[in-house]
Amino acid sequence: MVSGGSGIAPMISIFRELIYRSTFQPNTKVPKVILITAFKNTSDLTMLDLLLPFSTTPFDISNLDFQIEAYITRENDPQEHDNNLEASQNKRLIQTIVFKQNPKDSPISAALGKSSWLWLGVIISSSFFMFLLLLGLVTRYSIYPVEREGKMYHYSAKIIWDMFLVCASIFIATSIIFMWQKRENEIEGKQIQNVEMPTNPTNSPAANLCGTERELESLPHQSIVQATRVHYGARPNLKRILFDCKASDVGVVVCGPKSMRHEVAKICASGLAQNLHFESISFNW
Repeated sequence: MVSGGSGIAPMISIFRELIYRSTFQPNTKVPKVILITAFKNTSDLTMLDLLLPFSTTPFDISNLDFQIEAYITRENDPQEHDNNLEASQNKRLIQTIVFKQNPKDSPISAALGKSSWLWLGVIISSSFFMFLLLLGLVTRYSIYPVEREGKMYHYSAKIIWDMFLVCASIFIATSIIFMWQKRENEIEGKQIQNVEMPTNPTNSPAANLCGTERELESLPHQSIVQATRVHYGARPNLKRILFDCKASDVGVVVCGPKSMRHEVAKICASGLAQNLHFESISFNW
């Protein structure tokens, strides 16, 4: 698998699929994987963390035969960037971000609450009855006295009254229900905040927040690190790498810049290696 920059995205899906098969389908033959990926900066190496699935289901990558060759094209001094990488990793250990909500937390709902359609019907019906009530009061105390004296109440004034009463009815009904729902949400939020959650001192903060959810074990990450070789200040010699693959049947998948795809296609179509089978993946943003 050959990738450049954001072209590693489909390779992540392929790698996760192979992990799934090696873990849950032990009788399935999983091929050996060589990932050649090129990045501009050392910070982009964090993309390799995405090769492991974010799942609470335990997985095992010991049955997967893989090798990762990462190339950093715009940096030449690995020592300096190793120190920066270590500092950034230490900083990441301090910050814990949990995206999955706790089961005791209420789901995010609309401003009208979970039963928004029901409350919408209440707003429409109550606004209609409120409009009829206000229209009767205006007619009784404002329009009728003028017409009883034999004068003609202006037609435009009646239209303005109708429009004003419709808007006022909808505004009053909506405000009352909205404030009621806001009060209920605040009470429910205070109840959630006051819930005492059991904590385990041996777990990480993320594990305590997620209840039964657990963080990924360190062993798979160590395996990823051990199988990764980082090359600084150079681009991958794709011709040498591909020709060194001596297996009888080698599938070559490439995703990245146009020049990279064309280079890999030219190598596979050169006829110098009969065991290479080319497949290109391209996408546009």
